[in-house]
Amino acid sequence: MSKEKKLRRVPDAVYRIDIWFFKFFDLFSNPRQLLKKIPLKEGMTIVDYGCGIGRYTLPVAELVGSKGKVFAVDIQPLAIKTVKEKVAKQGLTNIETILVDSYNTGIQDSGIDIVLLIDTLHMVEDCDALFQEIYRILKQDGFIFMDKGHLKMSRAREIVESTDLFTIVECWSREMLAAPKTKQ
Repeated sequence: MSKEKKLRRVPDAVYRIDIWFFKFFDLFSNPRQLLKKIPLKEGMTIVDYGCGIGRYTLPVAELVGSKGKVFAVDIQPLAIKTVKEKVAKQGLTNIETILVDSYNTGIQDSGIDIVLLIDTLHMVEDCDALFQEIYRILKQDGFIFMDKGHLKMSRAREIVESTDLFTIVECWSREMLAAPKTKQ
């Protein structure tokens, strides 16, 4: 059995600064606006990979409803703790948090409708491992919705296309929607 490389996470102090930054940023930029581009439907199963403080996790959970499910995945224990606190405060029951130390989420094969990868790709050290995992967990008719984050769109497209696992379906100025190529 191969040993998976452990992921490096940002120090807690840096993460705490990010929490305050996003609280301020969200006063001017509503995360729900971005969700309008995603083909979300009630009852779907979603993964918010690199969920951070749950800026998208919680609104997505509301949109997929009680018959849907959202997995909030992150390498930062403070992120998972923050999401759990928000979930408890809002009384949501369709969110499961997953703290990872590798790209493996532990989610069953082909069970996910959409993976959100929002403002995360620039921090990924092993894109092949990440996209292999996303390909593994996505349903054949599923999608990845990505925000390029701190990368140029040309670089984000290049990363996705180089995996040879996904086809870019739609591309906007900051985001893209990609579908898995036929699974063997």
